[in-house]
Amino acid sequence: MSDPTPGTFRARADRRPEGLVIVAEGELDLVGAPALAAALPEDGDDAVIVDMAAVGFMDSSGLRALLEARQASLEAGRAFAISRPSDAVRRVLELVDLTREFEVVEAPS
Repeated sequence: MSDPTPGTFRARADRRPEGLVIVAEGELDLVGAPALAAALPEDGDDAVIVDMAAVGFMDSSGLRALLEARQASLEAGRAFAISRPSDAVRRVLELVDLTREFEVVEAPS
């Protein structure tokens, strides 16, 4: 995956054996948060895994989008996890003491 233009965020969904993997890249902030929500499935029962290795920045808006994605998935009966959280993502989760709120799984295949 190439580096996204600064100030942008992209999320694309790939169906894989372990579930629906949403590959996120860029800045997960107020501008980028809607792209994460748009990548989430509206139906189905596949597990949702958000690959966050290429997220270079995340602020409180991004954190809220991630929490809302988790909640929507769980309410729909789908498992939700993140994989390969970048240093920027880890830093925010640690800062607000939410590291235990997210299941972290191995890198998607």
